[in-house]
Amino acid sequence: MTDVCGTSVNDLAGALDACDEAQLKKLLSTVLRKHPEAKQKVAQDQNLTAELAVVSEEERQKAAQDQYKEVKTSTNDEDLSDDIDFYERAKFVPMRLTYDERKYLRLIDSTMHVSHYTDHMDNVAAMRSNPARKLALQMKQLCAILTGMQVAHSYEEGQKLMQSREFAGQSTFFQTVLEIGRRYKILNPERMRDSYGKLMYFLQDSRKPEVRELMEFDSVVRVRTVYDVLSRSARGLEMLEDPQLRIATMEIMPEGKSRMQIQREIKAKEAAIKHLSKTYCSVARRRKNHYGGFHGYSLGLLRSSYADSDSEEDQKNGEELTEDLVEQCIYSLGDHSTYLRFNREPCDRLIGFLKEYFDPLDPGPPEYSLAIEEGVDGARLSHPHQRQYTFVLQSMSLWREVLDNMFQLWDLAEQDLLDEEHAYTLTDTGQGLQRVQKSPRSVAAMQKILTKVQRKVGGWIGSSTVHLGDHNVPNALMFIDKYIQVPRFLGPLVLTLDKLVQLSQSSDGMKGYIDSFGGVKALQRLILADFFRHAFDGSGADNFFDAGSCIDGRLTSAWNWCSSIERKRYFPIFLLTGFTGFDGKEGF
Repeated sequence: MTDVCGTSVNDLAGALDACDEAQLKKLLSTVLRKHPEAKQKVAQDQNLTAELAVVSEEERQKAAQDQYKEVKTSTNDEDLSDDIDFYERAKFVPMRLTYDERKYLRLIDSTMHVSHYTDHMDNVAAMRSNPARKLALQMKQLCAILTGMQVAHSYEEGQKLMQSREFAGQSTFFQTVLEIGRRYKILNPERMRDSYGKLMYFLQDSRKPEVRELMEFDSVVRVRTVYDVLSRSARGLEMLEDPQLRIATMEIMPEGKSRMQIQREIKAKEAAIKHLSKTYCSVARRRKNHYGGFHGYSLGLLRSSYADSDSEEDQKNGEELTEDLVEQCIYSLGDHSTYLRFNREPCDRLIGFLKEYFDPLDPGPPEYSLAIEEGVDGARLSHPHQRQYTFVLQSMSLWREVLDNMFQLWDLAEQDLLDEEHAYTLTDTGQGLQRVQKSPRSVAAMQKILTKVQRKVGGWIGSSTVHLGDHNVPNALMFIDKYIQVPRFLGPLVLTLDKLVQLSQSSDGMKGYIDSFGGVKALQRLILADFFRHAFDGSGADNFFDAGSCIDGRLTSAWNWCSSIERKRYFPIFLLTGFTGFDGKEGF
């Protein structure tokens, strides 16, 4: 018989017969790695998703080699400009919710909070069921949620829907409510931390062609943005070029200002808002509030059938750019400025602390050196002081840039999640069953941001791999969730450092305790040195593919440092400053 890889066919067949099912699955997954085009089909047909998600030895070796990779680039001062392009920004800034819309927000939030949709759909039984049975289960769950929303909103309309089962007739209502939930989450990342995930997975399944064909409508519409509203009028878009818009949207901070100066800035801001709203509106008269109405919603696509207008003139004004709408657009852009400051400030403060307390060339005393060594205190990387200083600076600069572009990234992430061309695969990633899905838009945007940061800092240390669509970051929803948590663990750290002076002055006993660390400055430097060493040491996993110096691994190391904070000798200081945890009040 002809030999195959040095082994006769008979011997090979005998060896295969001696293998159990688990060994055969492992062998098949290894063979399929050489043929990616057949990998996904066989994985679905033979239930090999978990085995095929295992990282190959070649991938692990490449990840290990990339940990100490270094790239040098020339710095580009053009990227450092602080000019605000309101025209581009408006395309991604969602509109602030009105009073009427908040009633619908409570409806969608409560609906998703009590829903068990993902429990029914993302389990082993559903994964192994045949396509027809799975489609029937999906339709049952989708219809139950939509019917429940309609009944909760209007009992009479809900009764009619339960009898007719004509969901397409209420499509505008469903589109409106679902869009409001998505818009609110983007504006308030710390809210809906369990409901939003279920909402997006619900919408993900509702976009399947076979589901849309049965439902006879598309539940997904574009999130309503400032640009959408202003584009109702050519004059509206001109406002985005008006110099007064910067004054109208500026955030007034009290630090280092007299009361008179603050009042002066407030009056200037109010005058700018009033001037812009009157200049660029197409209807001078302010429209009356309509409780329960949505007039001219998102270029007419979401005009609600529940609007209770009391005149034909009001209905006509619903499609015009009124003073109220212009003001709402200005306030929405102002909200975005506040959002950016709140999320970027911890990164900016820590970058400032790094430059103030540490010299990249002189490590100073051993306790303040940023040098790390693999195997010491849990570190999985080995960096001298200067290299670690640069590694930390680059990592936090990347986080800051991601947060600065969060609205754009969020828009792309939702496009990836709801993309019909890239269907998800339910896979056991080692962290339970996850919806693994390719996210080409988000990956391309992250690569662009990474390139921009590399130009700013003059190079890159470590791996530049962006994990997205694998067992580390299964889909774009998980990607967004990882980065909106950056302010959650950096914020408490900065707050603790800021409160040390006040804490030291609170009593003689407290001053003596802080002096045991060498005083306020020495304690701040001690905490920062530990954070800059071990929140960026590649820890958090047992291999370089899941953690290390890659883009995703830097966040993994930071969370690993947060999980060990109670073992630090300075942890009582955190508690004395009011520290309660890194994860806010709600859980994802």
